[in-house]
Amino acid sequence: MDDLSTSDNNFRKDVLLALERFFGYEQMNFWLCDEKDKLYNPVTLNTDESITNDYLNNYMEMDKLMPHKLKNMIPQKRIISLLDLQSKRELENSDFYNCFMKKYGFYNNVGIFLVSGTKVVGLVDFVTEKKDTTITQEEAMCLEILSRYLGQRLDEKIQDKKEIDFLTEREMEVLKLAQQGLSNKEIAKLLFISVNTVKKHVQSLYKKYEVNNRTSLCFKVNKQKTS
Repeated sequence: MDDLSTSDNNFRKDVLLALERFFGYEQMNFWLCDEKDKLYNPVTLNTDESITNDYLNNYMEMDKLMPHKLKNMIPQKRIISLLDLQSKRELENSDFYNCFMKKYGFYNNVGIFLVSGTKVVGLVDFVTEKKDTTITQEEAMCLEILSRYLGQRLDEKIQDKKEIDFLTEREMEVLKLAQQGLSNKEIAKLLFISVNTVKKHVQSLYKKYEVNNRTSLCFKVNKQKTS
């Protein structure tokens, strides 16, 4: 967690590199999860792009580790593998194993589900070979703790991205200073712009956040960040 506390620009890639460094996991994917609990936009480590594309195009819906299939299990357990969901015999007889996993030399797949509140926001998964099908109890306990930290961090990243898409760069600067209690005149002086320009940005913020005064604006922004 300390190793990832300052990770900003390449957060998901840094998470995968840290897991490789501390746990020895090699082939990994870090997925985002949409509002319908479907996985998308993977960041990969040591995984060939052709494998990821094959999975996305042909086998994704066959995968038992999809979040929308595990809604009842994830609240109690964040570290779930294919072998938690079926026996080795069932796995080896499944189409997913024979058509996809076996083709690339994979045997088991372990998912680290990242949850914020009650929502799955992401998934880190890594594959193991047949000779090393399970993770140790100690590893599972560490990953359970990490999953909670990573879920919160990922959700913060997602919310920050939404705010960046939502506001212009100048509006974000004005909003930050307004939250500090600065007047329009003080904001104008710090940003080297006119008071009228500050007023225009403030009015734009009111419109985007659907409020009509500065107190309501700051309250709504803070509420969104903590919700």
